[in-house]
Amino acid sequence: MSVNSEVCAQTQSTKYLIDESASVLSEIYDPNTALACYCTPATWAKSRAAVHYVKKAPDHAFQYQGAINEELSEQVKNVFVGTAHGNLLVEHIELMLCMFDALLEPKEIGLRILPCTYAMSPAFHSQNGIVRMLSTLGGSGERWLEHGFVEYYPLEKGQFTPAVKKPKECNVNTLCDGDIALMKGKNWLDQEHNAVVCSSPLFGNDTAKLCVYIDYIS
Repeated sequence: MSVNSEVCAQTQSTKYLIDESASVLSEIYDPNTALACYCTPATWAKSRAAVHYVKKAPDHAFQYQGAINEELSEQVKNVFVGTAHGNLLVEHIELMLCMFDALLEPKEIGLRILPCTYAMSPAFHSQNGIVRMLSTLGGSGERWLEHGFVEYYPLEKGQFTPAVKKPKECNVNTLCDGDIALMKGKNWLDQEHNAVVCSSPLFGNDTAKLCVYIDYIS
């Protein structure tokens, strides 16, 4: 079997799983699963709390690298001190950390809590790293494509990875406000062709969203 045939076969069997049960996240260990999403719509109060926080502190991004522990929990709580219904945001992020820890048992993670008013990575691209858990509060979340709808530009001189062509809107999938998803990256063992192709959430005028990313480091 040629390399192209192997990629084609893998693409055809790739699974993108979305369920209202959190147990769907464990399916990320299935070799054919590229994305697993726990569909858990944010309440009105949680979504508004996120928007309120972002508009109050648009430049206060929180970044952390290390273990999941009590110290991290305290740091997350401190981020939202004084925020109306900030406890709802803390609970959401702590749930993500708890699930990530239980599923993947990482020694080290990277956590980013980003107040966003514009798309940080608007172009579609293959997910980097090993695996990422992500969620958006305050509006629609990350956008992603099934591999069958991904088209690439020819490689330019000096390029090692081809750029993804802008897809038709009808082929774009979007995570909902509050959804918690796991996406495989190019460095998941033997899964480099199963990395999710995605882009940042869409933003309109006066849109504010809280984007949370947890990356597996080791």
